[in-house]
Amino acid sequence: MKLVTKIWIYLFLLISTIVFGQTPGFNYQALILNNVEIQIPGTNVKENKVPLASEDITIRFTITNEQGIEYVEEHDVTTDENGMISLIVGEGTPISFTFENINWDGELKYLNVELDILSNNEGFVFLDTQKILYIPHPTNGNGTIKIVNALNELTPPYKLGELIWITNYGPNKNPSLMIWNGYNWLPVNDDFDPTNELGLVVVENDAARAARFVNPENGDQVWNKTCKCIQVFDAPNWVSISGNVTNVLNGLTNESNTIKLGGNLTEATQLVTNAANTLAIKGLQESTNQEDVIIAADKDTGVLKTKKLNDFLQKKQIVIIATEGQLEFKTPLNITNSDKLDVYRNGVRIDFTILNSTTIKLEPEAICYKNDKIRIVQLN
Repeated sequence: MKLVTKIWIYLFLLISTIVFGQTPGFNYQALILNNVEIQIPGTNVKENKVPLASEDITIRFTITNEQGIEYVEEHDVTTDENGMISLIVGEGTPISFTFENINWDGELKYLNVELDILSNNEGFVFLDTQKILYIPHPTNGNGTIKIVNALNELTPPYKLGELIWITNYGPNKNPSLMIWNGYNWLPVNDDFDPTNELGLVVVENDAARAARFVNPENGDQVWNKTCKCIQVFDAPNWVSISGNVTNVLNGLTNESNTIKLGGNLTEATQLVTNAANTLAIKGLQESTNQEDVIIAADKDTGVLKTKKLNDFLQKKQIVIIATEGQLEFKTPLNITNSDKLDVYRNGVRIDFTILNSTTIKLEPEAICYKNDKIRIVQLN
């Protein structure tokens, strides 16, 4: 017979929901097992679970809510010959915060359990998470959960997840913890998670998720209220699941389940800006073609329209009959840019220099003869 040296730890709680009164702590019992592979000639028996007997261990309890950690404590204990441990949560060595300061407000809390087998020198291993439900002691009128004898004693409105303790419920008139699921009062066993009918753990943000799952395992899932998405742990990262996109409209395109900007508008669309939230497009190329169009906005509706660039350009030209030896000529408009001015002598374009804002001078080689036609074309 050969024992495989790698040990896997299994934890079996003897209680599935922890319910307690206003006491300094609550009982916790567990059976801790080894997973030993036994090899026998001619056969191979796997997963023969045997107790982790007479081992020195450290148990760490972390109590959390949806916002984060409320309390951490540790217990140094030795398992009995049957692998059993029996502890009281609240009587261990505090690591963070104090048990007495936990706010037992009736909202859902979680007990996270970690185990360190001292002989293995492997540190803490995450074992299990249990939901904690708090019931005030019936004799104490200061409990945060209302105690009633019948449901008709209650006065609406009720909050989703609100808990009550009813002293007699059902045909057998048994005391029961009830929860409001948004429509009806139900026994907690019928609606074990008041925040989510699918059983997903709900967290406020990534920090709360990290506190809730100290040592996450592949497949752990949460509903993250910040990203409004389901997140699944796929080591070493939490992966957000947004679902498959099947249809996009109005200027958007779906490419391999990725939404991209670009596509046909399917309805009249309006973008509203203000002094603080302006609209800008950067990196546009400069137009060098006078046949290009520009975008204009309707003064009443703001609807975008196009208009030819030439429609916005004023062009003016004059024809002057030159005198013998004339070189200087007046332009039809004030000169703002030499690129907006062309000069032709008898239909041939010629060079010139600018003397002032209204006068040009032809190049010396282009000196005019009597009755030469000088045409000056100018854009504003």
